Amino acid sequence: MISAVFVTGRLGEKIAPLGRYVEIDRVLPGPTGHYGVDKVPVFTYSGEGCLFMKAPIGSFISFKGHIETEDGFGIVVKLELEEIFPMKEKKNSHVSI
Repeated sequence: MISAVFVTGRLGEKIAPLGRYVEIDRVLPGPTGHYGVDKVPVFTYSGEGCLFMKAPIGSFISFKGHIETEDGFGIVVKLELEEIFPMKEKKNSHVSI
């Protein structure tokens, strides 16, 4: 079976050496009027040093992939082609009064 998935979202936390969540905003509000966020487990073939694994949380990603199963995670998306727009990392700022 062939599957193709096209996703846009934000990079979330790392969940494995080659995997992290991609956060996807829902398009319809829930009963309280708030828009939910789905976290989809996504894995790369490119290794731990690739931009997908190193870009800061919140970076915008648009990608194409396919669906597979991964032990311990169930259904996941495997990256085939991605474009990532890294956010600048926030520096800790201390305010002195």
